[in-house]
Formats: sequence, C-alpha cells, structure tokens
Amino acid sequence: MPHLILEGTTDISSAATGIQTVANRWGRAVLKTESWWTRSDGHAVLVEGVIVEFSRALHPLAVIAPHHGDTAVRLWPYLELERTQALQRWLALIAADLQKAGAGALKKTNISDEILDGVGLR
Repeated sequence: MPHLILEGTTDISSAATGIQTVANRWGRAVLKTESWWTRSDGHAVLVEGVIVEFSRALHPLAVIAPHHGDTAVRLWPYLELERTQALQRWLALIAADLQKAGAGALKKTNISDEILDGVGLR
C-alpha cells in the first residue's frame, strides 16, 4: 500500500485547509483533489480525488491520520484500486500540501524517488 510518513504530529484539520484542489498534469495523467472531509473528532481527514490516465478514471480516497507519533498519508484501505504511479504521485502532492501548511519532513515512504521528483517534499 503506497504511503508517506511525515515527521511529528500535525494539526490535521488546520493543515488540511492547505490541500490544493487544482488539476495537476504529470506525464500522461491528470491528477486532481476534488474535496476533503475532517473526521468529527478532528484526528483524521479523508481526501477524495480523481486521476485520469490513458482515458480511464480512478477515484481514490486518501486518509491523513496520526501514526505512532507521526502523520501518515495513505490510501483508504477499503477501496480496490490499481496502485498506479499516477496515484502514488497524487498521494505525494497531498503530503507536499500538508508540509506547506506546517507538517514535518518526509520520514519514510515506499514510493520511488522518480515519482517524488519535483513534488517539493522535504
């Protein structure tokens, strides 16, 4: 499961306000965050997106939540989606937006450097 772990805890509900809802082009794919929802207790955020690649649309959900003292950005585990490179790039864009809003540095990920290149993660 693709994921990114950002150092330290983050005020998730305030950081989520920095998530961009603009379309991004990456190679042959278009990546867009549609909207996001904060859990009622403010400790997690669901992010809805659409990724169009090779004339086919994927509709992923990402979860931003605390993870052992850090902040995790990962796919919602209950959706059956192909883990394409474009989908992994979309997760990285969400993590970069969180960093711009005050989240910590990238601590750990299983996403390759070629996918992360140019996203602006620190």
